[in-house]
Amino acid sequence: MRIRRFFSESLHHRLILYFMLLMMIPISVAGTLIYRASDVRISDSALALAEEVVGKTGENLEAMLLDMQSAAKQVAEDHTVQILMAKLQDSEKAEDSVILELDARLKQIAGMYAGLDGVYICLDDFTVAKSRYYAARDEHKALPMTMEQYEVIRNHEDIQWIVSDEGSLVADNMGNAVLSAARLLPLSSTGQPCGIVVVEVRQSYLKQIFDKKLGESGTIFLMSARSNIALLPAAASDEIVSDAVNQIRRTDRKAATISLHDRVIFYVPLSLSEWTAIGVVMKQSLRGDSQEILTLFVITVLMTLLLTIFVSGSLADYELRPIRRIQTYIKDMENGEFGKPLPSMRSDEIGSLAENTQEMSEKIGELLETVKTEQKRMRTAEFKALQAQINPHFLYNSLDSINWLVRKGNTEKATEMISALTTFFRIGLSKGRDIITVREELEHVRSYLVIQKIRYENQFEYSFYVDPETENYFVPKLMLQPLVENALYHGIKLCDRKCILMIQVLSHRDRIEIEVLDNGAGMDAETLESVRKAMEHKGENRANSYGVVNVNDRIQILAGREYGLRLTSEKGVGTSARIVLPKTLKGA
Repeated sequence: MRIRRFFSESLHHRLILYFMLLMMIPISVAGTLIYRASDVRISDSALALAEEVVGKTGENLEAMLLDMQSAAKQVAEDHTVQILMAKLQDSEKAEDSVILELDARLKQIAGMYAGLDGVYICLDDFTVAKSRYYAARDEHKALPMTMEQYEVIRNHEDIQWIVSDEGSLVADNMGNAVLSAARLLPLSSTGQPCGIVVVEVRQSYLKQIFDKKLGESGTIFLMSARSNIALLPAAASDEIVSDAVNQIRRTDRKAATISLHDRVIFYVPLSLSEWTAIGVVMKQSLRGDSQEILTLFVITVLMTLLLTIFVSGSLADYELRPIRRIQTYIKDMENGEFGKPLPSMRSDEIGSLAENTQEMSEKIGELLETVKTEQKRMRTAEFKALQAQINPHFLYNSLDSINWLVRKGNTEKATEMISALTTFFRIGLSKGRDIITVREELEHVRSYLVIQKIRYENQFEYSFYVDPETENYFVPKLMLQPLVENALYHGIKLCDRKCILMIQVLSHRDRIEIEVLDNGAGMDAETLESVRKAMEHKGENRANSYGVVNVNDRIQILAGREYGLRLTSEKGVGTSARIVLPKTLKGA
């Protein structure tokens, strides 16, 4: 749906689409055919190469095993070895000099074969001779292999192949895993076995032989005659190996190839050890060159696509450029820019559309200026009306307090109150200004508190905390007095204890906050919510919340909806009326 809208709503997009289809369809068809043909040929060639690698690896492994078998046989039949063993048999205790000579001869024999890690002789009396400097695993004449293993090797003429992952069967070779070829050792003078010969090759050396790359996830490993894994590269995948073993179990173990849907399994039986060299190749990895061809094809298609987009875009842009300029011009109108010149680009229908658009912009601009002027007059008139509603309310309460003092006969207090009232109205009039400084507003509310303190002397105390930085900022006039009056009449006056009223003015980054705080009766949650709704011109409690509604409305008329009055209160604890104003208000 989005793609259809993308092309249906733009002529430019449709033109580009037409050119793309004309160019890309034949290129895509030809490229796909070429890729399919090359993929088959490359896969066949890679498969043949992998089969050759597995076969060659099997031959190399068989050669290594043959060397181990030959070395074991040479030790058993060596004339020097037989003479030295006869000396050991004739003496009641093995002589160290004879064992050293036997060690030296084993070292010579081991040097004839590449890759051997050690050649050892273990006699029935637990005497050990070795071609390497490794110490025997047990210095107390106990062989590291079990007696059952030893007896099996000693009593069979065939080579016994043993995989040891914990280290050498005979010597302490620091735990290096080995493959051992073991056979009986007969004494030539009697023809009876007197021990065994063990020839060992490190598994790490053998793994170098079959550590061949068969793609990114392929592997080569050895499997024993019992279908157990004999040697396995560390990086081989368990899933791939186990699957290959299961497949080969169902075959006759002759050299063959098993092709599955996602992999090919090659296996070559090794005649000397009855092991099998197995190679697994993932078909996906055989297509490395095919992937390069595919990548080249994709790059070619993308470059052609980009070239097609560029050429078709350039051709379409010539016809659509004037319309885009008109679109930009209309967007500027949406942002409030009217009456700007729009040069006629052509003398055809598009040029006529440009002239009509400019005329419309000029007329809309004139109408908006007229509307702005009328709105400004209405805002000023509304503010004046709100302020006029407040002043009579202030005057009534002040005169009522003076009347109360005169009746009481306290002329001194009455005089003080009249003086405060004079200051109150002087600032309230402010020569017709609607915006005054924080200093003037605080002086105005102080005058009011002086009057109320005379009247309710023992009922409350008041204090001011003013950040000196804020005194010269401008605020709406007659803003604090209604809030202080509410605190007195609806909070403090309802308490049977002496309360405290505090006014604080604080400066924040781009705003000032003025808070009127009392510890009077407070409001419950329901009443507080009702007052808040009244400030939003919702609910039915606006008449009873006249003061706070009026103050909030005046602030938002002058500063905007993001500023205004914030009320918090708790029953029996007190009330906070916090005014938030910008620092950017300007005085008249």
